[in-house]
Amino acid sequence: MFRIRHSLAHVSPASRPGILAAVLDALPEQMRDPGTRKLVRDAMSKAHIPGIVCRPTGPCPDGGGQLGFSFPFRHGAERVRAAVPVRRGQVSAFFTPWEVMDRALILGPNLHPALPEIARAGALAGVEIGLIGSAALQTVTGLPYLRPESDLDLVVRAESLRALDQLATMLATLAKRRGLAVDVEVALPGGIGVKLTELLSGAPTVLGKTITGVELIERARLIPLFAAPPPARPDPQHPIKQPERKRQWM
Repeated sequence: MFRIRHSLAHVSPASRPGILAAVLDALPEQMRDPGTRKLVRDAMSKAHIPGIVCRPTGPCPDGGGQLGFSFPFRHGAERVRAAVPVRRGQVSAFFTPWEVMDRALILGPNLHPALPEIARAGALAGVEIGLIGSAALQTVTGLPYLRPESDLDLVVRAESLRALDQLATMLATLAKRRGLAVDVEVALPGGIGVKLTELLSGAPTVLGKTITGVELIERARLIPLFAAPPPARPDPQHPIKQPERKRQWM
């Protein structure tokens, strides 16, 4: 099974026609009109949009997994997306969020003006910054996934809660100054992903996401994974932060 959530997977040339057919079949009912199907067909055939490794919502081939395909256009207010099971042999390459961030920094402010500053904040705090979401897809495709109101989605790794606390403070300052929403997930050992705000909140339980499911985890179980934890603090919600988005796959 594919293990690293949020990684981007490039489909092999020989597998593209079959994956395209599966994606067209997996589109939500309201997005199966001829115009939307043509846009999807053109995007996957010409732009070679990668899939996003996500939690399976149905059976997957042994050694394979589920890829979510998200497109740079919308049907009404909803972004067009679909998720399909794939075999390992249908994927030619994977790129982790940290590799995508390295590539994004080469583009610098041309991709998003806040990314260089976010990278500097990560370096100062001693936190590895990975890029996911629309900014990641725009990085690897060059297509216009980002809109002026888009938030930035990050996944981070750190050796201490103190480093994460320092990063959270810097990101909150950046977000307020730029009028930007930044959504951060912390990648923990065992493939667990936890919202940074929840991890630092002092709440007794946090929502943990893995490639196989979602569960409430006692925060006390996670603290030993870090050294020198900071004191608990309230959940640092920025006033412009968008509510968590509901997706068909995560």
